[in-house]
Amino acid sequence: MNVLLRTLLVAAVLSQAASVAAQARAAASAGDGAQQPGPVDAVGPVWPRLSQAQRDEVMRFGEDFKQFIGRAKSAMTFVHQALAIVEAAGFKPWPGSPTRADVRPGSRWYAVNRDRTIIAFVIGTDPLTSGARIVNTHNDSVHLELKPKPFRDSFDIALLDTSVHGGIKNYQWVNRPLALIGRIVKTDGTIVSVDIGHAPGDPVLLIPDLAPHVDRDFLDRRNRDVIQTEELDPVLALTSEAATAALRERYGLTRDDFLSTDLQIVPAQMPVDIGLDRQLVGAFGHDDRSNGFAAFRAIVDVRNPAKTAIAYGVNNEEVSSWTTGVASEWFRTRLAEIIAAQEPVYSDLMLRHALGASNVLVSDCTTALDPNFPQPYLPNGSARLGWGLVFKEYGSGRQADSEYFAKLRRLFTGAGVHWQTHAYKAGYGGGTIAQWFANADIDAADVGIGILSMHSPMDVSAKVDLWELYRGFKAFLGATPVATSATAGR
Repeated sequence: MNVLLRTLLVAAVLSQAASVAAQARAAASAGDGAQQPGPVDAVGPVWPRLSQAQRDEVMRFGEDFKQFIGRAKSAMTFVHQALAIVEAAGFKPWPGSPTRADVRPGSRWYAVNRDRTIIAFVIGTDPLTSGARIVNTHNDSVHLELKPKPFRDSFDIALLDTSVHGGIKNYQWVNRPLALIGRIVKTDGTIVSVDIGHAPGDPVLLIPDLAPHVDRDFLDRRNRDVIQTEELDPVLALTSEAATAALRERYGLTRDDFLSTDLQIVPAQMPVDIGLDRQLVGAFGHDDRSNGFAAFRAIVDVRNPAKTAIAYGVNNEEVSSWTTGVASEWFRTRLAEIIAAQEPVYSDLMLRHALGASNVLVSDCTTALDPNFPQPYLPNGSARLGWGLVFKEYGSGRQADSEYFAKLRRLFTGAGVHWQTHAYKAGYGGGTIAQWFANADIDAADVGIGILSMHSPMDVSAKVDLWELYRGFKAFLGATPVATSATAGR
């Protein structure tokens, strides 16, 4: 079965390579000035079909993304970085009691929920009761976090007792530099921000593993259990006394202060280019802060949309919802406030009508076809790195209605956005929070980018895919389109 699958995959790749070569020859004869050198029905890698100006824009966008995601390693730091983007573009904090003057068309606002969820929106010329255009992403990624009483000693060495946020492969987190970030809130309300492991000269944490000389008693462990979850405890200091002294000296903290913390253990490494052509990015937290970056970059390009345009980044997608997740009433309340400011009289029915008339793109990462492990993928039906943004068709009722999908196909193709579709082989796959929007009577579709090594300390994406996602978001949210040729996806 593996041999057959690999044979099919090689055939598909060779066919695509021939197509790309033909497109490249056509592009060379047309010159670099063309907006879309390839034929309108081209399918495959996007890079060969871009002009030199577009390639330069992709690389600049990729550098901006690396700077962003290197600083945004948690939900709170994502919100901080997203705020910097929208505030620089003139967005203002949403008032506590908005009036009609606050909802004039084209006005630009943001709101933040408990420092972990953020929306940025541009008021449309149509009333919100006629629907909104929403791009939803999530701000959290897999990570390690501390138990309520995290300090423990093992043979006199001070360790931190951790738990896992989201689904990870434990063995990927050992023997690598780790940082401790987040906040501690003291009983008097004082907030202490913590960032250990990122500044030059900072110490780091590390989860040790056995050397191959002494691991024979553990060789029967299988895959996910090679390192068990209760063994994901990093070294904090050589002794507990030294650890306590260091925390007191640097942050003025005691052990009791750690009862009320939001601290995360994340990879200390900064984003890097992958590959000699520098077209790929390796970074922690692609899922889903890469899509969030594209969404908040897109919303600042929206000026005077017909429908109110919203970029909405939520917390806790990887585990549940709570007060800062998608199931919170916080988002509905902001919509209700907009409607109440626009209309002479407000009723709950208006909010229901607004939701039913809205469209949403729920943007999350998906697993791109892995060249080393192609077995779980469809050779001609799974996402590829560098082939554009991804429509995720999960099946089993978890996908956009055909009518809505057709509308999005028309929109993206007309805007010259390169896109592809993704489906899983039977028995594989993940999920997203699109169900919440669907349950609210909103037309919802799953989109995103494909990445390699998903949910690992270093995911890998193609810069051109993220750029195409950003362009797709702009078209969806109602930004003024740039003249370009139509495209088609697969």
